[in-house]
Amino acid sequence: MKRVRILIGITCLAVIALATSCLNGDLPPAPINQAPTANFSCSTTSGESPLTVSFDASGSHDPDGSITSFAWVYGDGTTGSGKTVSHTYSTTTAKLFSAKLTVTDDGGAQSSVTHKISVTVPYSPPPSPSPSAPCNCGGPDLNCSDFATHAEAQRCYDYCKSKGYGDVFRLDADKDGIACESLP
Repeated sequence: MKRVRILIGITCLAVIALATSCLNGDLPPAPINQAPTANFSCSTTSGESPLTVSFDASGSHDPDGSITSFAWVYGDGTTGSGKTVSHTYSTTTAKLFSAKLTVTDDGGAQSSVTHKISVTVPYSPPPSPSPSAPCNCGGPDLNCSDFATHAEAQRCYDYCKSKGYGDVFRLDADKDGIACESLP
């Protein structure tokens, strides 16, 4: 019987000690929120303007919770949100844009990642200068012997093509875009 009283006493002391430590705030610390990891893929990272790029942040994850927001900064002054988005880059000069994704988890922690998007502009040849006489696309028939240099024949050829006549004088015999190749 004495043994039972001792065991009851020890048990009571243990319960009192545990209750006292709980009241004093000696609980184990709450787990610390781990930051998520931002990750995304792009349908392309380079091309001519206007360039449409699809972004997919499905590769982002949170080790101890869930991601609650996906915020995008496209690098051209515009923003977006969502796990998957599409954006069109338009520029008149070649540019390198930084597309940035920031993810936020359910504990408020954030993580970001950036990818570069290179946008070029299509090549546009300079306008052909007006050819000097005797190039009149609707005028008398000409041939390579009517020109002193290849450059003069090329100006006439380019001019007539730009006006919609095509190779009206047949100055490009091999159809490679170069007129009167035999001239100096």
